[in-house]
Amino acid sequence: MISDPLHRLDCCVITDGGGAMVIVSEAVASQLERHCVPILGTGSFVKSSQSGRIDLTHTGAVRSGPLAFNEAEVTPDDIDYVSIYDSFTITVLITLEDLGFCERGAGGHFVTDGGLQAPHGKLPFNTDGGGLCNNHPANRGGMTKVIEAVRQLRNEANAALQVPDCELVLAHGTGGSLATRSASSTMILGRSL
Repeated sequence: MISDPLHRLDCCVITDGGGAMVIVSEAVASQLERHCVPILGTGSFVKSSQSGRIDLTHTGAVRSGPLAFNEAEVTPDDIDYVSIYDSFTITVLITLEDLGFCERGAGGHFVTDGGLQAPHGKLPFNTDGGGLCNNHPANRGGMTKVIEAVRQLRNEANAALQVPDCELVLAHGTGGSLATRSASSTMILGRSL
């Protein structure tokens, strides 16, 4: 037990690491040899403590997700792969609900049937292992979500976990303290320019 109800395996590991994203115009991207992945939609939202009345049953994804989906003109049903920041197991459940992949309160049921397993689950998830199984480079965990999403779209993920015909992905990060003030960012990426 770490903090009731979270046990050790419900909490992410802490590692060194990092990553970077290079953003270029379509004109530059079309001249590059390596396949460039277009950003189709983004959304960000900062959730404050609301003068001490913070609701821990949702994250800022309730606002950042719809912004990203609207800009990309897609819905959760269109997404082939999700790369979601997973500081704790409960973070994943709440974020899946907040992003609209399942109803509020149904996150536990949504994940119990193996639907998040890659490569053939109904919503393959965190094929790099995520923070719970692989990496959590301090406050840069969101960048690792984008990196793995790009790998999936480029067909460069681990072969055993490569999602077939992966065309649309969602990368999502949450930062800060869930109990006081946190920020959520959602990005929809596509394979084609």
